[in-house]
Amino acid sequence: MSNLTRDSLIKTIVAEEMRMCMRGCDYTNQLKSTYRYWENLSSEDLCTKYNQIHNTNVTVDCLQPKY
Repeated sequence: MSNLTRDSLIKTIVAEEMRMCMRGCDYTNQLKSTYRYWENLSSEDLCTKYNQIHNTNVTVDCLQPKY
């Protein structure tokens, strides 16, 4: 498994959620809103969602510290 960080989890989750979003005028606002939402959740919540998307078992202990 690659070096996962909170930031990489957030970006993966947001990208997955934005795949379902309609493109258009509201896309940028929806992207910002979605990113802010996931950015403010706990690492445990991020790991849970990431595991649902990728069918893995990532835990908070697996995350690399941000440098």
